[in-house]
Amino acid sequence: MKTTVAFCLVAVACGTSEPALTDATSLTCPTPGALPFRLMSSGFHSADNKTLAMVDTRFKDEASDTLGVPSGVQANDYLADTASPAAGAIGYHGVKARTTSGEGGTSSPLPGENVSLWFYDGSGSDDGAWEQLARGQTGDDGSYDLTADPDVTPPNGAPVYSMLEADGTCSEHQAYLLPTGSKFVVVDIDGTLTTSDGELIKQVTDGSYVPMMMTAANAMTQAWATKGYPVVYLTARPHVFDEDTRVWLATQGFADGPLILENEGAGSADVYKTRWLQRMATDFGWVPFAAYGNAITDIEAYANVSIALDHTFIIGPEGGSGGTVAIPNMDYTQHITDFVDMQPDNH
Repeated sequence: MKTTVAFCLVAVACGTSEPALTDATSLTCPTPGALPFRLMSSGFHSADNKTLAMVDTRFKDEASDTLGVPSGVQANDYLADTASPAAGAIGYHGVKARTTSGEGGTSSPLPGENVSLWFYDGSGSDDGAWEQLARGQTGDDGSYDLTADPDVTPPNGAPVYSMLEADGTCSEHQAYLLPTGSKFVVVDIDGTLTTSDGELIKQVTDGSYVPMMMTAANAMTQAWATKGYPVVYLTARPHVFDEDTRVWLATQGFADGPLILENEGAGSADVYKTRWLQRMATDFGWVPFAAYGNAITDIEAYANVSIALDHTFIIGPEGGSGGTVAIPNMDYTQHITDFVDMQPDNH
């Protein structure tokens, strides 16, 4: 059930030694610092978890994103490969975990810790308020599954923050519920937004490494968003790279949009991406307007849902393969001017 929480902004006035709350309406994850709301608990339940968080300081949290139709079927990116989208309240699945700087491909869970979901509701007639949507505890594998009040649906792209109450760190869930017939743009990440697949490998072994970006890749996604086309990031990266991917997209200035990561054992990239594109096109009735990739598997997946070849853009050595449109010189600058800016608005 929705819980609207009102807090004293000056701790002394409330007769408590707790720090004053901030007036922030958004958080910067994974380490937001001082919070605008009061968590119901603090400190790790487990000494082992406390030690893990102190020693292994690289965040490997995971947080599902949900796509679907308002008052209709929906699915988050953990949906089993053989399952179909279904109607119901939004479910939030995630993992709280850590690892060392040089072991980005693995993670160690934080089991038995309190997790709460928070959302800033600015839709009211007053100044808005933070709401706790749900609360629970991580399981043995560090995962949680929480369901909020079905009557509470944050606006598209509005972050729902998953707070690890033990240390006040966070990760972000987002939902995008778009009417049937909505046009969208689908974008691969590795070798499409990054300069090569090897950029992720460098980041795996060095948590401080910032993957290099294709020239104007962020501007390309922002150009589509400005015209009103939602950008869906569809990648073959597994969920263990959720936090790394979200932070990179945010800090590099890419447009907001749902992030769909691959379930382990989901099969080849073209099969996995085809499955998700079919969900969007068939189950949701969305219309893929343009698609970006760098690999033959991208070309095959886009063709499997009949995305027009003249709206299928491939960067790198496979550019132009199979009748697709090549993005030359590893640079999206001219493409923005020649194509994106020429498309009709989709507001």
